[in-house]
Amino acid sequence: MKNKVLSEFSDLEKQRKEILKLYVGLSSDQLLFKPDPSHWNLLQVMRHLVTAEVQSVVLIRRRLSHHERSKKAGLSASIRHMILKFALVLPIKFKAPKIAEVHDEAPDIETMKSEWEEVRSDINTIIKETNSDVLAKELYIHPRAGALNIKQALEFINTHTSHHQKQMNRIMNHSDFPA
Repeated sequence: MKNKVLSEFSDLEKQRKEILKLYVGLSSDQLLFKPDPSHWNLLQVMRHLVTAEVQSVVLIRRRLSHHERSKKAGLSASIRHMILKFALVLPIKFKAPKIAEVHDEAPDIETMKSEWEEVRSDINTIIKETNSDVLAKELYIHPRAGALNIKQALEFINTHTSHHQKQMNRIMNHSDFPA
């Protein structure tokens, strides 16, 4: 289990680095551009991703502190996980859970980069310091899909991030995107 989780984490890190490359050299006008007043700009998308991961790690740490009460993720977790991944692949817009909403129009990019690196370091530490039997337990609670194990949580983060990468690309490829 641990090797599979570490492999999933490695994929997440590659994905994060790809996203950070998208932001290199962008002007303030580009970072703040919204295709529509009700949509997020590129900074808000990053803020959402970082906030979601930070909150996920807070929850995982809390559940790890009393993991003996958690059961091993089974078939129902696998089914909920598959439905969640499928839902994020669909071209449907979902409202962010309250805990991961973004209200700041211009969050600081350097702060977010630092927070993202820190939360990923924390995830890596959790994986390396936790035995496989505990990693297989329901340590992550998704607001809509319920209890999942760490591997399923990381796969969700990957799918969630890919979902927002498409959003970033739509913003950057919009006909009115500043030059």
